[in-house]
This record gives sequence, C-alpha cells and structure tokens, in this order.
Amino acid sequence: MPLSLQLVTPPTVEPVSLQMAKSHLKVDFPDDDLLIGAYAIAARQYCEKYTHRAFFNQTWLRTLDYFPLWWDENGTINPANRNDWPHYASFWDKITIDLPRPATVSVTSITYVDSTGAPQTLDPAQYVVDTTSIPARIVPAKGTYWPTVLTYQPGSVKITFVAGSYGDGVDTNTCPQTVVIAMLLLIGHWYENRSSSSELNLKNIPMGVNALLDTEKVQVFSYR
Repeated sequence: MPLSLQLVTPPTVEPVSLQMAKSHLKVDFPDDDLLIGAYAIAARQYCEKYTHRAFFNQTWLRTLDYFPLWWDENGTINPANRNDWPHYASFWDKITIDLPRPATVSVTSITYVDSTGAPQTLDPAQYVVDTTSIPARIVPAKGTYWPTVLTYQPGSVKITFVAGSYGDGVDTNTCPQTVVIAMLLLIGHWYENRSSSSELNLKNIPMGVNALLDTEKVQVFSYR
C-alpha cells in the first residue's frame, strides 16, 4: 500500500549549532542570527532527505490502511504454527511492517480502528520490534496475529515511533563529521547566494555536499 509518513515532533537540537554556523561563515554580529538558524534547519532537512535518515531523535507517524495479512482466514499465520523450514522467511516477509527514516529508536504505540469503528491500542506484548535492522521491522509476537477488521478504512492503522540515527543530540551525539561539514557547506552557499538565480557560473566542488552525504546514505527500500 502507499507509504504514508508524517513528522510529528522535530528534533530539539540541530547537528550544526548557531555558534558553529557563524564560525564557519566568519560572522561575529547578531543581526543575521535568525537567518543563519533557518539555514541550519534547512541544511539538516536537506541532508536527512538525501540520506533517507533521521539524524537526531524525532517522532514520526506511519499510517496503514490495514495490517498486513497472509492467507489465513483469521489474519496472519500464527508464528507458532509455521513449520515450513527452511523457507519460513518468505512467510514472515508477508506480515512484516517496515519503519522508514532509520534508525528507529523505539515504537511508541500502534493503534487501529476495530470492526465497530472504535479506536484500539495494540498491547506491546503482541508485537516484536527489531530496531537493529535498517529499516526497523515489526512482526506479531509468538502465538499472536495482527488484528483484523470487517471493514476497510484508509489510514486505520497508525504507528508512532521515534527515529534518530545519531542520538538525541543532547546526551548522545554521534553525528559523523562528514554530515556536519556537508551541512556547513550548504549553509555557507545559501548565506552567500540568497537569490534563486545568479550570474556566476556555479559548479559543484570535488567532495562536495552530496559526496560527503553518500558516506551515510541509506538505500531506498520498497517499504512493506
């Protein structure tokens, strides 16, 4: 089904602080602080989209039209009944939910609309989250099924999760310097070139922004 993903809460800090950006720009006056801060946020947003990552912890919402089903009339195949070694992985793939924007830190909640139209919250004991993989994966816990509903309602399943590849930016900050330098290059370029067009013959520099970000770029997946 189509991927529906929304940012709920942005990160509380930026990988490039105002002080670092001003040092890079050699700016020692406060007049442009608001502008430089906006460039720092825009640079982070560009770099996150290019690398397909969330850098510092932020909350996202993925919505589905329904839980992934296989062929069992009661919903997904009960993991306890899968005796199909060595090809069991193909069955698991059918019922797996992927979470974009690596790396996933935690799943806050999974909610859905039941057959009566009432919202329900899935008990965390009913599913398993693998945050070590990219993308993170969610599957039903042993002996359980994904819930089924009698009617089709778009966006009826909502998964709220926290993503952050390099920590929260406060207590933990493992953001690679290649990413930081890429953001500084963008900030410097935008600060010096504030129009959408220029008479200059601008060219990409060797080992420029995208080349630096390629070191952390995640392959684009077809999310389940």
